Amino acid sequence: RAGRTRETREVMRMAADGALIVVDWEVPAEAAAGGKEKVDVTEPGGIDRPVVLIVHGMNNDSTFGYVRSMMRTAADRGWIAACMNMRGQDGLGRVRNATPRGYNAGFTGDLRGVVERIGHRLRRKASPAGELDVYDGGPVFLVGYSLGANIVTKYLGEEGLHGTLPPYVAGGCALGNPLRIHSGTIGFPWNVVLGAGVKRSILQNLPSFARHHDPGYRRAMARALLAPTIGRLDDAASPYLVRNDNFPPYAQSIGYEDGEDYWRDSSSHRYVPSVSVPLLQVAARDDFIVFGQFARNLDRCLESPNVIVVKTRCGGHLGWQESPPPGVGGGGSWSDAAVADFIEALLQMREEDRAAAARERGETFTAGGPRIRSR
Repeated sequence: RAGRTRETREVMRMAADGALIVVDWEVPAEAAAGGKEKVDVTEPGGIDRPVVLIVHGMNNDSTFGYVRSMMRTAADRGWIAACMNMRGQDGLGRVRNATPRGYNAGFTGDLRGVVERIGHRLRRKASPAGELDVYDGGPVFLVGYSLGANIVTKYLGEEGLHGTLPPYVAGGCALGNPLRIHSGTIGFPWNVVLGAGVKRSILQNLPSFARHHDPGYRRAMARALLAPTIGRLDDAASPYLVRNDNFPPYAQSIGYEDGEDYWRDSSSHRYVPSVSVPLLQVAARDDFIVFGQFARNLDRCLESPNVIVVKTRCGGHLGWQESPPPGVGGGGSWSDAAVADFIEALLQMREEDRAAAARERGETFTAGGPRIRSR
């Protein structure tokens, strides 16, 4: 990838509780080259093109292959790619969790904070002509995988329900989304495997968690580490998990009554009918982890005219790799191409909407922006 892109790592501090969120950026080489129009993703007004913000799955981070592949695909299309590492999931082990709270399936506050931070960095037009012509930079597209797909869907539904979604967020993609979170329904051996991954995350962030001196918290973490399955672990930790209200201003708080309360609040099927921008939901029929829950809650997706559902015959859990032709090297990812094509289509529709709005104002629209038609 050398010479094709520029990679940047940024640590964002969340205003609500001081959590450190690591964001890995990948910028196309021509955008990072130089001149007065050079793209700087960390500066206000420094982003002049679409941004694809990726949210990884449970026990994963930005170093995983499917994340790197999607980032490369986005950058190859000329967009800026970013992956938000959820709190406590640095990937390289260099940034420790700054709070005694890890990530979970229902907390959308960190994603909301990162989206808002990116929004402040989009390049604005000097003379906006309507809502769709405010920015030269953007729009922002959200792409979530597995647990990250649930978080993306829940965030879009929360914001869509109350009409608070930022105008620069133009769409999303959710791959391998269970829709209904209920760790107690995951069978053996995956309930043990997933639980082991969460325990590993707890142990990696133990120095941060150890700073919490509440005896109840410490007993809950001990029970979580000794829990044999992910369901029992969730139930033990639920009274001390970070959460947010599902209405503005989406205030942050701590704790659920029990695992059932946590699973109910976290399930994105309750929010997907309120999604107000195009959302692509992709699931594989042979996904042994999430497809059962996805299929049983598919009707909630169909309640929204903005949600497109794609079910593939195979692919497992996030494994949509293509078989290369004979004599060719490793195959690419079907899901990367499907997501990128979906985003391309949304960008084209956005341009068509801008052109229609310009015509209504008596202007001539060009891809670079509208100009007043000579009269």
